[in-house]
Amino acid sequence: MPAGFDKGAKVGRWEAGLDNPEAALKQIGALMVAESQRAFKLQAFGKARWAPRAVPNTYGIIADFALKGRASPPNRRFEPRPALRDTGRLSKSIAFSVAGNTVTVGTNLDYASVLHSGGQIESKPVTQDVKDKLARFLKGKGRQWASKLGHIFQIKTGDTKKGTVEARPFIGITKQTLDDVKEAVGVAIFEVGTGRVRIR
Repeated sequence: MPAGFDKGAKVGRWEAGLDNPEAALKQIGALMVAESQRAFKLQAFGKARWAPRAVPNTYGIIADFALKGRASPPNRRFEPRPALRDTGRLSKSIAFSVAGNTVTVGTNLDYASVLHSGGQIESKPVTQDVKDKLARFLKGKGRQWASKLGHIFQIKTGDTKKGTVEARPFIGITKQTLDDVKEAVGVAIFEVGTGRVRIR
């Protein structure tokens, strides 16, 4: 029986992706967003395992007490994981856009960059109201945390607490990204910057 050559679905997807990069890039963007959001559940992105949160989470506690009506911090301020998960806003903010033959994945939240790459962070102002709420908390159910939170009282009223946060990457290209793109879209991609890829 004579044999012939059939390009097959995969080769066809490669050609379609190169002829119509926007469709392929939209799929790539969706895959990358899904992988980034999955990192918040896995507490890792690719091979980069995220460091646990500091316990207690001093910066979060100051922010809690800065809110009107908040009398005590939530339990998650005293738990090492999940890191980078608080209100869920960061994970939900990750999105993609397509321009030409490039897809960009990222977030418009101003604090996202330092959480992704690590660096200097600053708390909300430590007002007298924050100190008063902290004092009441430490005299009540937060008594066990007095030795680790007492330093907040030493911050000059109205000033902020400054420090550093470890890098916990959640946007970019991993081996999983490459595998998913080849399987679903059938095109080769390469990275042109954090969160940006181009069809090759």
